[in-house]
Amino acid sequence: MAAIAFDTLKFARRLIEAGVPDRQAEVQAELMAEAFLFNVDSVVTKDYLDARLGEQEARLEAKFNARFAKLENRLNVHGWMLAAIAASTVIPAISKLLGY
Repeated sequence: MAAIAFDTLKFARRLIEAGVPDRQAEVQAELMAEAFLFNVDSVVTKDYLDARLGEQEARLEAKFNARFAKLENRLNVHGWMLAAIAASTVIPAISKLLGY
């Protein structure tokens, strides 16, 4: 992962300017730097997040495409069944009208 830049001196100076005792400001700056170094592996970068979201999107898209393909097949079968039912009711009615 990318390194995080943390200026301990600047941090300590700002604490001192805010009225924190010198030694306390130095210790807080050191602890903050250690916390950043310790947790740098858990920081997520934009590139990493983009890659993971891209993978997730591809997985979901494949899943939806498979489901939609099944639904399209079922609708196609239902369409043919409806056409057969319509033909079985319309053809006898037409032949009866024409006198066959």
